[in-house]
Order: sequence, then C-alpha cells, then structure tokens
Amino acid sequence: MAIHLKAVLLIADGLGGRPTDYYGKTCLEAAHTPNIDELAKRGVTGLLDPIKPGVRPGSDTAHLSIFGYNPEKVYTGRGVFEALGIGMNVKEGDVCFRTNFATVDEKLNVLDRRAGRITEGAKELEKALQNLKPSQPDVKVFFKASTEHRGALVLRGKGLSDEITDADPHKTGVKMVYAKPLVSNDSAMRTAELVNEIVKQSYDILKNVSLNRKREEEGKPPANILLLRGASIKTEIPSLKELYGVKGVAIAGGALYIGIAKALGLETKKAEGTTGGADSKIINKAKLAVKELRDGKDFVFIHLKGADSCAHDHDAEAKIKYIQKVDEVVGFLIENLDWEETHLVFTGDHTTPIVYGDHVSDPVPIVFVGPNVTADDVEEFNEKSVLKGGLGRISGRVVPILFGYCNWLKKYGS
Repeated sequence: MAIHLKAVLLIADGLGGRPTDYYGKTCLEAAHTPNIDELAKRGVTGLLDPIKPGVRPGSDTAHLSIFGYNPEKVYTGRGVFEALGIGMNVKEGDVCFRTNFATVDEKLNVLDRRAGRITEGAKELEKALQNLKPSQPDVKVFFKASTEHRGALVLRGKGLSDEITDADPHKTGVKMVYAKPLVSNDSAMRTAELVNEIVKQSYDILKNVSLNRKREEEGKPPANILLLRGASIKTEIPSLKELYGVKGVAIAGGALYIGIAKALGLETKKAEGTTGGADSKIINKAKLAVKELRDGKDFVFIHLKGADSCAHDHDAEAKIKYIQKVDEVVGFLIENLDWEETHLVFTGDHTTPIVYGDHVSDPVPIVFVGPNVTADDVEEFNEKSVLKGGLGRISGRVVPILFGYCNWLKKYGS
C-alpha cells in the first residue's frame, strides 16, 4: 500500500557566506551545527543558485524561483507581496507599493528615511492617511501600516501602470524625489502624477498629526511623509494547489514571505513568540510545522529570517549564534517528523556575507532528505563540504525537485 508522502521546505534567509566572514570561515562553517550536519549525513547535498549563476537575487525573486516559478515571467515588483503580506485586499490590476514613514524638513529634504524607526502611533498615522484623495475620482487609494516605519499602499482604477520610478531618494541629506514614467504612455504618466500627488498630500496630512507634534516636542524625528517604492501590479500566478494538487501552509513572520505564500495559494500561519528578528522563538515554527503535517497538510514552508538580518548588520557572531538556533529547529524536526513519509529540503534563499553586508550572487548549500533520496558521502553541511555532494549545482526549482521525491509531479510527455 502506497504511503501518502509529506514535504517540508526549510529556508534560513541569508544562510550562505564567504571565507571572509569569520577568521577564514563562513558563519555556517564556524557554527556548531550537529543537527544540520545530520541532515547532510542522511541526504544528498550540493549548491543552489537561487535564480541562476551570476544573478544577484532579491529575497522576493529568489523565493519565487525556489518555488519553481520563473521570476522573469511572474515578478512585477515587491510592492504586491508586501501588500498581500499585511492583509490588504489586492485585486488583479491593482498597483501596489512598499512604503516608509519618513522625516523631511519644510523644504522636503529627507532627514531620516525611517522616521527614527518609529515604533508607536502607526495606527494614528494610518487613520490620518485615510484622507488621501487623488484628483482623479475613478482611482481609489488604500493604505495600511505594517511594523515600525513600514506599510503598503494600493492604487485601484483603470489605466494604471507599475512602470514608474520610486518616489524615494533611497538616501538622506537630499531633496525628496518624485516618481517618473519609465515608458512614454498615458498610463505610466498618469500613475506617476497620482503617486506624486499622494506623496505631497501625505506630507500635508502627517505634519499636523498630534503624534508628530508630540515627537517634535520630545526631539524625535516626526513621521511626516510617505516614501513609495517597488511599484508592482497584481497578476495571476498559478497556485501550488493548481500545479501539484497539494494542501500547503507557510509559517513565516515577515510580510514579504507571507505575501509570496498567499500569492502562491498557500495558507499562512504565524507561530507564537516569533518576530522575524534574531531573538525570535523560532523553535515554535518547527512545533507548528509538525502539528500542521499531523493535522493533514501535505506541504509546509518554514521561513527563518534572522541570519540575513545579522549579516546585513555585519555581525558575524550574531549570525553564528542564530545559525545555531536554526540547528535547534532542525533537531526538533529530526526528532518529530515521520521519516517514513516525509521529505525535507534545507537551504538559504541567498548568500549574505558579513563584510559586504548584502546579497551576492554566490550559490548557497542545499540538502534533500527523505525515504526516496539517495544519500551521498558528505557528512557536514557548509559551503565547502557540499562541493563534493551528489546533487552538484542546481538553479532554482527546489520545490518541484522536493515534490518529485513525493511523487506529485505530472509526467512531461507520454
């Protein structure tokens, strides 16, 4: 009798590194990871180019590629995923933006792109911005605050375009910049005009909010303008259920990863005590994943963010410490998954070296484990050891490979 197989995708964001990270070792090499090494002993290892060799991946495009989608065909920008991720109702054709609450002076010079990483009053600011009124009455504006300075804005109406530049200078000490059309057509020009109008209105509204007057009195930077970036349009992407017939759930904390999961038709859940930061109780994600599989889910995607954040902060010791927390998650999964029916893949979505502090195009280590996987002879899991792995070097399409081990793929041809 055939066993109904299960699948787990475990991504440690920014997992990969370089020998310059920590005294000639990557953070993964330097970390004590007996459980992750156990995966290597049980499975087949190799290197993953999240998109393809020589492409420096964003987190959004990397995840799409890992899930088996071609970013060049389905990716329009990050804004739509951020909007979906914070629970906004996004419809096909909507133009979505990532936003920051920022601080400008009376001449609209940008003093702080994150308004001091404001942590209070977001709902008051969000309420005030419900008064945004575009001059074009057939266009509707929706805004929702997220965490700290972050938020998302959606434009809905006919004849809109995502082919515009950001209304965000991406640095401080310079004058505010406004959106421009990237193509010479009426839709792009109209949308750029709308965005610039909204940004100006946001300043007129926010500078008078009581929270900002209080912040100025206390010597704190006011959150007195919206910066808009990452314009993207909602398009239809075939769901994992449509493609493979699986019931899946994503366990993540960041809006981007929740948004991507929703766009791919996955149910989303947040584990108790998880924040997305290095202090997050990520073991609770593993516990929730095991429960979801036992409750009937076919597939669980677990996203762990902290290693990437530590690398962006150039903090090798913090990244090493976080990878060791990831090892505890892996240990829990090893102990609690049914390995007669479960296939698991562990990898990162990109390499984030400590010295550089941002994503690079270097491949990341990857391992597949499960009853249908033929193991290789690799006994440690890091960037160097997996060079000898049986998987070799692959590009994207991690989830289809995982689902292949579960016998869920349709035959190509006869």
